[in-house]
Amino acid sequence: MSRKTFKSVCLALASTTMLAGCNQLEAIETEGSGGSGGGGVPPAVREAFEASCGKAGCHSPGATLPALAGDEIDGILTGEVNGVPLVTLGDTTNSYLAIVMLPDALLASLGLTRTVPRMPADNDFLNPNNQVILSWIAGAEFEGGGPATTGGPDTDTDTGGTDTTGAPAEPTFANVQAIIDASCSCHFTAPSAANGMLEMPMGDSYGAIVDVKSVSTDLDLVEPGDPSASYLYLKLAGGFEEAGGAGTLMPPVMGLMDADKVALIEAWIAAGAMND
Repeated sequence: MSRKTFKSVCLALASTTMLAGCNQLEAIETEGSGGSGGGGVPPAVREAFEASCGKAGCHSPGATLPALAGDEIDGILTGEVNGVPLVTLGDTTNSYLAIVMLPDALLASLGLTRTVPRMPADNDFLNPNNQVILSWIAGAEFEGGGPATTGGPDTDTDTGGTDTTGAPAEPTFANVQAIIDASCSCHFTAPSAANGMLEMPMGDSYGAIVDVKSVSTDLDLVEPGDPSASYLYLKLAGGFEEAGGAGTLMPPVMGLMDADKVALIEAWIAAGAMND
């Protein structure tokens, strides 16, 4: 990435987010270098991720969603979402995290589109931490940056609705809860605008979803025996808009949940949504 290109991105970010700071960072000349040495995400960028994206449990360690806090954060340098690297240092247009964070006008000027809501989920777009993150992805050098290459195969080992033998998992609530625990961390905290006013406590979500009215429609979140009348299922599989709902498919960062997981949840609801 040239200094001229880096400067253009910084100016665009500063003008669209009303933040400053790009001119205090040094652009690097070659793609794929994250800083002056060390390994992984630089400390200052790590702090920005944890403050802006790791709050409220949305991207906390252990979640299927990209972990943006704790020791797992370095995985963003090798992970992918739908074939797009989470971070390709020096290449904003080929970095999923940048695409979901950039202002709409700048995204359009780069010829990019996104199919999920803009991040961070709390809409705190003017937080200086966001520019630290975007500047780093664009090519700014931070002390303690790492590795020489970024992007690559997703190392996520989640089995996505199958057991360890590769066979479909049984449609029990224990397995549904495991999916919720792995994929729905934004809903572990108290209801708020950031999580659609829906709380699904980690490890104990049954009472929060079965025979409980959705705040968006007249449907229950889970209607035992009827997936098509269960708003939670429609938010995962599609069809929520026809039911009077709003927003996007869940989970938001991934855009679509793994088909095996959706099928397991559908089968569990169809079988009566038992607490087994």
